Amino acid sequence: MRKQFDELASALKELHRSLLMLEAKKMEAALGRKVSPYELLGASMNDPNFAWLRVMSELIVDIDILVDESPTLTAQEANKTVATTLNLLEKPPGLIATDFWTRYTDYLATNPDIIMLHSKVKKILDSLRPQM
Repeated sequence: MRKQFDELASALKELHRSLLMLEAKKMEAALGRKVSPYELLGASMNDPNFAWLRVMSELIVDIDILVDESPTLTAQEANKTVATTLNLLEKPPGLIATDFWTRYTDYLATNPDIIMLHSKVKKILDSLRPQM
């Protein structure tokens, strides 16, 4: 199961990086120039326009910590992590959409690379679902 959670973290990192690069392009268009890696790092940590991505950043850190610090993952830990990831990447119940979901679905609707990365994450999550 540890290997699957490593794969999940890697797939989420790849998805996160792609989303970050798309947001960087928006930032560059607004500024009318290229942004340096340092500017992008600062924006990713402090700019309100990047706040929605911080939710995914935190999830990735939580998964990395879980994998690194738990000698054996319990079914409860695995289930909680899968549920948290699904809650982030799937449409929220009811009529209230999160800021993450609103922005994420814009990319899901228009960007084939994001669709493919989303599918990759969902496939890994599906392999972990029997633990639930």
